Amino acid sequence: MIIPRSMRLLMLLAAIALVAPLLSGCQSVRYKTVCPTLVAYSLNDQAQLSQELAATPQAIATHRVVRDYVGLRDQVRACQASGK
Repeated sequence: MIIPRSMRLLMLLAAIALVAPLLSGCQSVRYKTVCPTLVAYSLNDQAQLSQELAATPQAIATHRVVRDYVGLRDQVRACQASGK
């Protein structure tokens, strides 16, 4: 019995479709969260920053950026505490 070429191609494509998932592996992808490392600031650095912020209350953008940075540091601490 002679199988037409188009039928052989169709059978080949069907075989590939059935085998392809088996070749992809059994494990699912695992993602690992990597927490950033915090820069440690000395007490002197913190005191100096506090004094500079208190001395320039009109520097609204600087105060906003520092508040944002504090929030980011809190998020990093939470990430590190969760063991991720």
